[in-house]
Amino acid sequence: MHRTQNPTGPAADTDNTTVVTPADILRGAACYLEIHGLVKGAYYAPDGQAFPPASTVGALSCAAFGETHPALPCRRPEWPVFRKAQRYLRDYLARRHEIIPGEPGEFVFLQLHNWNDAADQTAAHVITTLRAAADEWDYAHASEDDLETYAEACIANETHPTREGFLAWLGAR
Repeated sequence: MHRTQNPTGPAADTDNTTVVTPADILRGAACYLEIHGLVKGAYYAPDGQAFPPASTVGALSCAAFGETHPALPCRRPEWPVFRKAQRYLRDYLARRHEIIPGEPGEFVFLQLHNWNDAADQTAAHVITTLRAAADEWDYAHASEDDLETYAEACIANETHPTREGFLAWLGAR
């Protein structure tokens, strides 16, 4: 028998797990809102659709859990990254003076709902903000290896490294 007829398992040094970051959740929420629309005053529009228009928090939930109204979300493995994405977005908005930083113990989702439900809030602004927050996360949490590889690519291409260039390079990988 030829050795490739009975393939072995994956190589010992491979890992098939995918790490989901808050940036992934933020970008997923932006895509959800782009496709399905933004709603104010509720997590989801009460129209009976499988994927209805959503609020910012509702879109973050769909991006994290893959469904609307997830059952017992705090007991699911996606919960920590969902909460981290919410907190990061809240802190991002506070740094840009779009919301007032919350008091210790204040519910993050309430602050995000208030921002979402502001009278002058638009879907375009929410989507742009989610993507900008995701970019900031990626840039702030870049690995040293990624930064070095990007810098080497810049040297090879005789260009100067920039934040925008790094984000484009990271997204193209």
